[in-house]
Amino acid sequence: MKKNVLLIVALMGTTIALAQVPKIPLVEHFTQASCGPCASQNPALKVTLDNFGTANYVRISHQVSWPGVDPMNANFPAGPNDRRTYYGITGVPNTVLNGGAPGAPNTIVTSSTLATAAALMTPYQITATQSWANANSVTVDINVQNVTGAPISSADKIFVTMLENTVTWPTPPGSNGETSFEYVMREMYNATTGAPGATSGAALGTIAANATQNFNFTLTSLPAYLRDKSEVSFAIYIQNATSKTIHQAGKTSLVSIPGLINVGAVSATLLGSGYCDYGVTPKVTFTNNDAGTAVTSVVAQYSLNGGAAVQQTFTGNLSQGQSTTISFPATTLTPGTSTLDYTIVSVNGGQDWTSPAAVAISQEVYNKLNSAGVAAPVFEGMENAVLETGTGYSRSLTTGLFDSPTTVTGSLFGVLDGPTYNYGAVGGFASSNRSIRFRYFSIASGAKLNFVMQKINLGANSMMSFDHAYRQYASENDKLEVFVSTDCGATWTSVFSKAGSALATLAPSTTTYVPAAAADWATNTVSLAAYNNTSDVIVRFEGTSDYGNNMYLDNINIGSLASVNELNADNFSIFPNPATEKVNIAFEAQNGTYEISLVDLTGRVLTTKSLSNVNGSQVVEIPVDNIATGNYLVSIQKDGVKFTQKVTVQ
Repeated sequence: MKKNVLLIVALMGTTIALAQVPKIPLVEHFTQASCGPCASQNPALKVTLDNFGTANYVRISHQVSWPGVDPMNANFPAGPNDRRTYYGITGVPNTVLNGGAPGAPNTIVTSSTLATAAALMTPYQITATQSWANANSVTVDINVQNVTGAPISSADKIFVTMLENTVTWPTPPGSNGETSFEYVMREMYNATTGAPGATSGAALGTIAANATQNFNFTLTSLPAYLRDKSEVSFAIYIQNATSKTIHQAGKTSLVSIPGLINVGAVSATLLGSGYCDYGVTPKVTFTNNDAGTAVTSVVAQYSLNGGAAVQQTFTGNLSQGQSTTISFPATTLTPGTSTLDYTIVSVNGGQDWTSPAAVAISQEVYNKLNSAGVAAPVFEGMENAVLETGTGYSRSLTTGLFDSPTTVTGSLFGVLDGPTYNYGAVGGFASSNRSIRFRYFSIASGAKLNFVMQKINLGANSMMSFDHAYRQYASENDKLEVFVSTDCGATWTSVFSKAGSALATLAPSTTTYVPAAAADWATNTVSLAAYNNTSDVIVRFEGTSDYGNNMYLDNINIGSLASVNELNADNFSIFPNPATEKVNIAFEAQNGTYEISLVDLTGRVLTTKSLSNVNGSQVVEIPVDNIATGNYLVSIQKDGVKFTQKVTVQ
């Protein structure tokens, strides 16, 4: 009898020691606001997780730093960077489930893999709550319990991540078109001290049998970049640092925040149409979304190009759902690129409200052309562009301006300096360092990228030439089209259009394309005869992404060229090119006087030779052994009609 009793007691002790609870799966999602595949794959991931049930998993979205712009990564890059390095992730989208091997989101996370992960048992149980004293003070309380009758130490780290459950933007913050992001990592905290920046977690240590380890901290300095404090929650997980195994995960629930009023605002700017109307009237439409608090005052302001702030104050009474438009005095933009920044300064005299970043207004960028045209010819070889500090790209060209969605930065669409990134000579025919890159490889399908030339006053026999290099990714139809306008952009006429294989200068490639040789390039010649002797002509190069591969544009040459009967691209040639000691200019003369010039890219004439009353085949030699290495222009002119070609001196 004693033996049986002892056996029962022993068995009961074993049962107590082995008692465990199910794991809550942790999904770490690596994504990016300028990642095209992320935009296409993330919706399916959301559907899978929604079907599994919000309460049944913990998700953290790590917004990484590539392939393009992502302000959420810029807010807190350390956390996503440490986690992707920890798992060895080199591309997005990517996903890790419970610390396992990374992979494609909808391969790693399925209804089946989630069910399997949730069926695993663990001795750890996490409960966590958040409580707000006011809009600027939140206390996080975490309990990690050992539910077994024996000590455990298999998880040696505890991690605490601040999330915004939903981050919504009025316009895509990156180039892939996404405007809504879920469970975005905003900061990481030390569970023991509450210190921010704790990307490596905190020590958990051994937890005794049936014991609970408590972590409690209060945050009174919240990240200024939070877009909506009412969407803040905390994810907690415990992990073995060596094996990477996630032993348990948990999260806090969203709770109301005392005194936090829910409001919103959007831009209502009135902008002059086209590229030549400089008028602008700044306006903001403000809305009260709060059920319990009336809005009686709002202070809003704007600044233009970083100048002095201009404020306007609304007073009145807005109940839930009511809006008002706050108007500022009309002002005038300057030619070139202008930025308009709005800010809501205060609501109800300083009442706490959903984070100022939640207001759906941000920096607006406007592009306007110069008021007067310049005389043809105009040449743009990109070599004189002023690079942005610390980068190898530029949007600063005196001959034109870049016009694209604000989410498409200079790194995706702008002048690229090849040597800065060890790409070598990415200019036309591999003879110079720079060209305009249309980075279709990283730009969502449908995005339109415009390089708009300043107004040009054309003469007789007008033509245009430009060089480009492009290869498809597979069969995508990335496009380049050239338009001309004579009414400052009110109407446009297409004069050149190629896409896909017709645009390609090389065979397709599934790697990011960078031109590597002269053979990558092609020269295009377009007649502008319909615009002869027309002033204020605008030429626009429009690229349309099909999310394919990169295109490069260089050596734009617009001017009054000789007629076909006198001088054209077929009977005007330069050799050798590149040249080292001398360059030969060959052409067919038509009973006249010709002037041949060698000019640098600033317009300075280096050498001029004249031929009087000549007819038939001509070859003119110009020495170049005494001039610096670089790119130059050779022009030949007769009776005020000029044709220009580029020559490289080595």
